[in-house]
Amino acid sequence: MLARFSDLGRGSAVGGRANRGATWKMIITCVSAVAVMSVAACGASSGSAAASKSGRKANVAAAKTALAPYTVPPTGFPVTEPLPQKLPAGKKFVYLQCSTPICAAVGMFVQQAVKAIGGTYTAVNAGSTAQTAQAAASSANALKPDAVILGAIDPALFGSGLKKLADGGAKLVSLQIDKDVKPYGITFNYLGTDLSRRNGKLLADWVIANKGAQAHPVLYTLPALDISAPVQKAFQAEMKADCPACKVRVVPIDVSTLGTTAPRTIVTDLQAHQDTNAAVFVSLSAAGGLPPVMKAAGLSVTTVGFGPTAGNLQDIKSGSLTAALNIDFPVSTWTAVDAAARLIEGAQPTANEQAGVVPEQFLEQKDITFNPTLGWSAFPDYAQRFAKLWQVS
Repeated sequence: MLARFSDLGRGSAVGGRANRGATWKMIITCVSAVAVMSVAACGASSGSAAASKSGRKANVAAAKTALAPYTVPPTGFPVTEPLPQKLPAGKKFVYLQCSTPICAAVGMFVQQAVKAIGGTYTAVNAGSTAQTAQAAASSANALKPDAVILGAIDPALFGSGLKKLADGGAKLVSLQIDKDVKPYGITFNYLGTDLSRRNGKLLADWVIANKGAQAHPVLYTLPALDISAPVQKAFQAEMKADCPACKVRVVPIDVSTLGTTAPRTIVTDLQAHQDTNAAVFVSLSAAGGLPPVMKAAGLSVTTVGFGPTAGNLQDIKSGSLTAALNIDFPVSTWTAVDAAARLIEGAQPTANEQAGVVPEQFLEQKDITFNPTLGWSAFPDYAQRFAKLWQVS
């Protein structure tokens, strides 16, 4: 093309000055056309480079579609069938409590439910090690309970302790255990692997919907929690499927550091990876105390995680944390007590309980219209609903 422009510039010996004028008009026209084509080509090249760099665009539309049912208040209450009969007063319930703040919150709701149904409640700290878990099982066994409830803690830590409780006649109900629970003597596992996988997928969808192809998330896991591995696996799979070029990191957090050194560990990690624009938590309890440490470090990173504590909800309300995928802890724990009561009576958990039905919603600042210290429930009248089902109202 440049050679042709040179030839045109010289004109022809026969055409003279008039032809040269016409020739330069042609040159100007051609140069203008080339300029336009070059800009278009440059734009296409940039787009192609961007597309090449990002693999393919993030599937934001699919992510938003998946999120839609979880961005509005749930409407279906999970338990509708009354107990076959009123539970005899004084039945003994023991709660084997793991070491995270959210497990303590669950214990508070379990205690309320047991009191409402007319039972007696004892919490036993199971910690996060095999030694503490087995000691807790031994203590629980000495109480001769009718029912034992345990949270998202690996049942293998208890050794043969849970099996001994079951052999002694206790009905064991677990919450969010992500493995086959029968070998451990657990009678019923409410909210198992399916919920953890769904939550991992939804957390990835939330990141993609909010950050698109520019998402560079870090997932902070808590390996001591039984839910951590399946949430991580589902999160990574969804990110790979719908945003294949998004940079995803995974950083484990020691559960024993929650509320102490965990915030500093997270901030140090974020400072070392300045391109990270979303901090995602398998359990948002790991973000307890994080906002002031981030602020002191001059960091501003989008945050989201599963299972917020009351403190996390307050931070979301104040704008210092971004969002939480919140299970309805009051309803889910009262549902676990309902399932235990049915087992004590020789019945089976309801179809919804066996299917793992539970209210769940993403909460952002605009959604915190309630008192965060009291926690969130999609059904503020849950106590009255259960009282009616339990024939104690």
